[in-house]
Amino acid sequence: MVTEDIEKAVFSLLEDHNGRSLFTFRRYKLELDTDLNNDFRIDPLDAYELLERYADKFCIDPGTITFAKYFPEDFTVPHDPLTIRLLVESAQAGRWLGK
Repeated sequence: MVTEDIEKAVFSLLEDHNGRSLFTFRRYKLELDTDLNNDFRIDPLDAYELLERYADKFCIDPGTITFAKYFPEDFTVPHDPLTIRLLVESAQAGRWLGK
């Protein structure tokens, strides 16, 4: 896949989880540096499903993605950002580039 096509495919996958706000009826503006946990506030169950679909679509070994680093059970502990940029760059590399 061409780099631009990969980026579009990642954004398209994310749009399935980008519902309208109950208050503004607008969708969240997704950008490369959007952190799915802190900025987008994706539900951890939805994030898990998203990463499963992502790994399947881009042939990423799901065993290399440590979900708890990005979505710890205790949200008071520090966690790594799960950005759209990380998803795009990992898809381009054909392997998970996160920690």
